[in-house]
Amino acid sequence: MESPKLGGRYHVVCRECPVERLVDADDEAVELEREHVAETGHRVAVGRID
Repeated sequence: MESPKLGGRYHVVCRECPVERLVDADDEAVELEREHVAETGHRVAVGRID
């Protein structure tokens, strides 16, 4: 069974460079996080905004 999608927006922030984005979907936030970490090795934080 697939996990339900959460509502709200997500704030994706790199802790080591100026990358910061707001996205509308949890899967988009996770994809952005994974891509940035893979490309740079930086630490990224993702937080849900209500």
